[in-house]
Amino acid sequence: MGYRHSLLKIGLRRPHGHSTRSFLITIFAVACIALGLYLICVPGLIAHFPSVSPLSSNQSAAGDSDSCPVVSDEAANEQAESVRGAVEDFDTTGPEDTLYSLMASHVNDEALVRKVTYSLAEAIAAATGKPFDGDAPLPEGAWYGITLDTEGAFIKATLGLSAAEVFHAERRGAEVCSWKEEVVVELRQTSRVFELRNNLIQSILKSGETGEFAAKIRDVFRWDIDFQAECKTGDTLKVLFERRYADDRPSGYGGILAAIYEGKKADGKIDRKTAFFFKDRYHDENGAELKKDFLRAPLTVLRRTSSYGMRRHPIHRVERHHHGLDYGAPTGTPVMSIAGGVVNFAGWKNGYGNFVCVTHDNGYESRYGHLSKILAKKGQRVKQTQKIGLVGKTGDATGPHLHFEVLLGGKNRDPQKVLNAKMVTSVPKVAKFLEHRFQTVVQERLEAMDRLSSRQAAAPGSLAQLR
Repeated sequence: MGYRHSLLKIGLRRPHGHSTRSFLITIFAVACIALGLYLICVPGLIAHFPSVSPLSSNQSAAGDSDSCPVVSDEAANEQAESVRGAVEDFDTTGPEDTLYSLMASHVNDEALVRKVTYSLAEAIAAATGKPFDGDAPLPEGAWYGITLDTEGAFIKATLGLSAAEVFHAERRGAEVCSWKEEVVVELRQTSRVFELRNNLIQSILKSGETGEFAAKIRDVFRWDIDFQAECKTGDTLKVLFERRYADDRPSGYGGILAAIYEGKKADGKIDRKTAFFFKDRYHDENGAELKKDFLRAPLTVLRRTSSYGMRRHPIHRVERHHHGLDYGAPTGTPVMSIAGGVVNFAGWKNGYGNFVCVTHDNGYESRYGHLSKILAKKGQRVKQTQKIGLVGKTGDATGPHLHFEVLLGGKNRDPQKVLNAKMVTSVPKVAKFLEHRFQTVVQERLEAMDRLSSRQAAAPGSLAQLR
């Protein structure tokens, strides 16, 4: 009777013979309904099933791109329209860069910065099987790309930890989706020759390569070449590099194996800069390490707008000495410390606006003005290439730009003249016992560069013929 009584309580009858099957189906249906109600009513439970990141939620989950929502045709058209005029920033990570700091330096919406950070971090953790902290420093030299629309709103981001570990975050309607590229990755050596037309980035883009490739080249020569001041029409750049293929389709880049930059100096002589990757570092053809005490410029995206010396001030309309260089760049462009040192000032400084000063270990001092945001604190020790602020137009400024100064012994010096190889007191070279191996690698890569360049140039309709 107890069994019959319990069934009657839920409105069911005891099964007899042929009705057993329908009874079991009914029980299964009731269980499914109960489970569904439980998932809906228990707060936060669904957040443990990652797929997408709603922008209205405090949780941000990552998932396979296939599980991300399909946006409507209207929304897709709006997104495509915003991408047409999009601003893409490609660069490599420096000291102390984190997922959060990379996003915060490009996106003004703090809540969205956190959501994209968490979403990417979860995708990385899911792919690697290890916890990943979006606020922890990333490996130096990883490449990333962030795309914003014409109004500065986030569209997408890509982070390449290695050739086989590439992660994406994309805004789709009111949600953010993050995922890892699940593809068969292959790296193939190739070589290209570029003839420059004043601007390195534009010359590379016009050749058919991407901003990611330009960022890698700029990163290799950042200690030896100021591509804004020193690039001239007719200069040539030859590069041996790894092209990344995903499912047999070109999909980004691996490493830069060798590069040769040749440009004419004022006296007509050819200035030759070389870079060969060996034992995790870049060296010139004689074995000297390329990394030096000082960078040639504090920005990766720059346009020289004012030089050192006497000039008519654009605001005060009087002739006065300009103690530094001005670099035009979009608001929010990251500003790097040109060398390791200690921040001796970080705050507001009259006409300089938001201002950062760094005292370097060898007695030099560098100064950075008109920042929209300061990312360093007084007394903080910073590393070379560490981001200390963002370009802005605070203080006496007619538009967004960076005012950059270099001092020695408390006196201003022309940064363009002093930031060169002569500032380096000692340059490490390849160890004696590795010299023969290094020269073998150099020769092999020079031969590969010539062989692959010739093959590329000979191909019908190749980009090398169109440069």
